[in-house]
Amino acid sequence: MRVLLVFFCFCSALSAQDKGQNVFSLKPSFGINGCQIHGDNYSGYDKFGVLLGTAINARINERGSFELGFYFSQKGSRHNPNPKNNDYSFYRVNLNYLDMPLSFRYMVNERYFITLGPSVAYLISYREETERGDWTGMYPFNKFEAGVNFGLGAKIQDKFSVELRSSNSVTPVRSYGMLANQVWYPNAVARFFNKGLYSNLLSLFITYHFDLNKKSGE
Repeated sequence: MRVLLVFFCFCSALSAQDKGQNVFSLKPSFGINGCQIHGDNYSGYDKFGVLLGTAINARINERGSFELGFYFSQKGSRHNPNPKNNDYSFYRVNLNYLDMPLSFRYMVNERYFITLGPSVAYLISYREETERGDWTGMYPFNKFEAGVNFGLGAKIQDKFSVELRSSNSVTPVRSYGMLANQVWYPNAVARFFNKGLYSNLLSLFITYHFDLNKKSGE
């Protein structure tokens, strides 16, 4: 709720300063996530998930805008057995989140844009499986996740755009146990990012733009 309040108060202040120049738009999106979890001993974006939701965009000038998203986002990790390499291990975890990114969007030119900003996510449900069976609930995942996002996108029509976005959690999706957390690292960055498992995403999605208001005088 605080994120919503700050976003709408900021947009209202901008409107008061530059009345008639802000254009609010609703942006429903649909896409796919390529997922991995840093720290689970597997590598590669081998788990796929769905990204579905909408965002509210507030334009502040011809090139810049702020955007608050509300997405159902599937994250996680997957490793399949590889008998040719005598690897019979299996691992799959599917994490279902309500994801709320707050992004600054900058139009490089009339077609291409970049996005950058933080996000918070709430874990709705999850399922974890290994070759030994269902492990759901044995080692719980954290309910909240904070992350950073960076995207590159392009308009493909007047109302449609496509974006490739990288998202990385900065808080662990699953924390290490007490003994592991007592390990001391001489590097400050290593100390910060060695507290558990971290989620990495590559998202590709298509967005449609609905204008909610027009510039005054149009």
